Amino acid sequence: PPEKSNLLIVRCGVPCPPGSPPAPQRRSLQQMMFHKIDPQSLTRGESLGQGSFTHIFKGVKREQDEDGPRQTPVVLKVMDSSHRNCLESFLEAASTMSQLSHKHLVLLHGVSLGKDSVMVQEHIRHGPLDLYLRKQRGAVATGWKLMVAKQLGYALNYLEDKKIPHGNVSAKKVLLAREGDMAGGSPPFIKLNDPGVSVTVLAQDMLVERIPWVAPECVSDPGSLALPADKWGFGATLWEIFSGGNMPLSLLEPQRKLEFYQSRQQLPAPKWPELAALVSQCMEYEPQRRPCFRALIRDLNSLITSDYELLSELSPADVTVRDGFWGHDSLAMTQDPEHFQERHLKYISLLGKGNFGSVELCRYDPLGDSTGELVAVKKLQQDSAKEIRDFEREIQILHSLQHDFIVQYRGVCYSRGMRGLRLVMEFLPNGCLRDFLQKNQPRLEHRTLLLYAWQICKGMEYLGARRCVHRDLASRNILVESDSHVKIGDFGLAKLLPQDKDYYVVREPGQSPVFWYAPESLADNIFSCASDTWSFGVLLYELFTYSSKSKSPSEEFLRMMGTARPAQIICHLLELLKDNRRLPAPAGCSSEV
Repeated sequence: PPEKSNLLIVRCGVPCPPGSPPAPQRRSLQQMMFHKIDPQSLTRGESLGQGSFTHIFKGVKREQDEDGPRQTPVVLKVMDSSHRNCLESFLEAASTMSQLSHKHLVLLHGVSLGKDSVMVQEHIRHGPLDLYLRKQRGAVATGWKLMVAKQLGYALNYLEDKKIPHGNVSAKKVLLAREGDMAGGSPPFIKLNDPGVSVTVLAQDMLVERIPWVAPECVSDPGSLALPADKWGFGATLWEIFSGGNMPLSLLEPQRKLEFYQSRQQLPAPKWPELAALVSQCMEYEPQRRPCFRALIRDLNSLITSDYELLSELSPADVTVRDGFWGHDSLAMTQDPEHFQERHLKYISLLGKGNFGSVELCRYDPLGDSTGELVAVKKLQQDSAKEIRDFEREIQILHSLQHDFIVQYRGVCYSRGMRGLRLVMEFLPNGCLRDFLQKNQPRLEHRTLLLYAWQICKGMEYLGARRCVHRDLASRNILVESDSHVKIGDFGLAKLLPQDKDYYVVREPGQSPVFWYAPESLADNIFSCASDTWSFGVLLYELFTYSSKSKSPSEEFLRMMGTARPAQIICHLLELLKDNRRLPAPAGCSSEV
């Protein structure tokens, strides 16, 4: 076909000409167009991971046609109900994708608007390109990568012709439909996924998280999203593809990422000069200087016809360092084992839910092949500034603890910038001690209960030596690793004692487990290692009553009080304790215990 690429001539010292038209104005819900799917026709399967605003599942869409019932494998992107403020942008992305048709764009079947808002897409067999490249570990030929890059260029050229900016181009948004066999004449085949919630509505910390894929002008002014932003993202994705799906810059701290843009740095140049030039043209800081996609496809074609077979595979180590920003440490960075990426956390089930947060069982599966480890993930119900500060304190405390009888810290996961914080811990399949005792009472001898008590004591001794007051010691917060091993968990109320005092006073007690509290804690909100010792005494009672619901500390004390009103419980409880009223000795329990 005749050449249609734009010829761009810029005189030295003369400002760049006006650029592409701005992105279309956002449409109201009434103006959006997509096929509506009955929620009853969808079946949710295994989790495929999470996005910043969505939970992603395999699924099946059932429908009736002339030939009878039909089931279609699909992907379900379920909008998190806590992000209703982003629902309009989510549906706008669906509306846009439903009106586009290109072989290298993911097909949108429609949207389900029932209890949840769900985007229903075709299922792409091999999943995200970056994960595929990492799994292959350098076994992918240069020609294969060039073909994939060219197909991505075709998809973005189509969007450019339609004057629709994508705004979220990266290798994780490129899905591999067919691996292909270059030697056998079968090329790979990719499809570009929807952009998700638009960069125009993202908070600054989320934009910084997307560096270097998000264009610099969008970080400065998210509302400036326009067609040139996709050229920048394409350049970063090219670099990523030829680096085996790795992007060291993405692992840097937010401030370092911002410095990268503020000082107008470039990614390290690949050794292949023509590829390096192509990446550099795309990642030009002046948006109007970036070439159109027709020109980029032409340049990719020239690379494909060159002698690329002689090139060795490019990797993150095979790059030319241009400047001081890229020291050895930056290029040698690997994924921090304590920093979990949200997209790889595959939800399995809910382990527990409280007033302030919930704990979920997830598989952390960075290779996407169900070989990842099972972990327990704690997240907040609300993310107010105070709750986030308290949660950060809990994480810092658990991170500092290493003991056989304390639950193991695995790491943290951030979503929505640095706000959606999650704590990742080891998963103990036997659950909490309270439930374990209730289920297994017939086979648990007193010597086993004494073993649990000894292990909890050793764990609490360790905490005391580190000046840590747990403040919520109870059977519900002890986790069972095996029949002969328990661990102390849930440090949500824990605090470190100041160096000059052996106690601290809680200013905002909030909802507290009062029936496990020592008298000084009830009367004056004073907590110390001694108050934890009192709680351990109550825990001993729970152990030897096998956490029976009818004999729980709260039930026993309430029976002693009679008909006390909720507002008077603490006063009545204090009076009972001052009168030396205590929990009754459990049946069969030795006098020493």
